[in-house]
Amino acid sequence: MNEIGLFDVNFDTGKCYWSFELKRMLGVRHDVPAEFHLLLQCIHPDDRRAFGRRAMQPFRTDCPRHSSIDFRVVHDDGRVHWLHMERRAIVREYDSKDVVRIVGFALEIGAPARLSRAA
Repeated sequence: MNEIGLFDVNFDTGKCYWSFELKRMLGVRHDVPAEFHLLLQCIHPDDRRAFGRRAMQPFRTDCPRHSSIDFRVVHDDGRVHWLHMERRAIVREYDSKDVVRIVGFALEIGAPARLSRAA
């Protein structure tokens, strides 16, 4: 059974949480703090732009409440892993356009079907 890695980013407090399982999937040590720039470094260079666009959605007024993305991470030993990530935007109670938090999960997958068929 695949593990599920959890994350939680609170924009009001600036706190960011990655579970032990998510850190393992990203290929980072368990004692490394959860930071966005570290996440971008883990992502395959060909997937960074798309991931970055998705990651910036909470800062736009038209941010969708739910989002998902498939992307690759590269571990220090050069191995490439595919992850599927789902995230939910949580908005301020009195302002539906003000995202205060994002929470979600990631799990390791094989190459997405649309890519494996093309190969």
